[in-house]
Amino acid sequence: MKRTQIYLDEDLFYALRVQSRALGISISDLIRKVLRKKLSVKGNTASAIDNFAGIWSDQDYDVDKHIRTLRTNSRLKRLYEE
Repeated sequence: MKRTQIYLDEDLFYALRVQSRALGISISDLIRKVLRKKLSVKGNTASAIDNFAGIWSDQDYDVDKHIRTLRTNSRLKRLYEE
């Protein structure tokens, strides 16, 4: 487990404290549970992939053009000219 430090607004900290007391768990445990549920970590990997898939579907991006640009890059030429 990794340790981290975050700054919270007073109202957010109060809400976490109230919820953690109601559930009988520490604030740290509550934060981890909320993050796991929200980010789908160590739980439902398929759900996380589904949420991520299509993230750029509304973008007008030509992948083939980008790849052709990379391939015509002069980097290799510079390497072998030396």
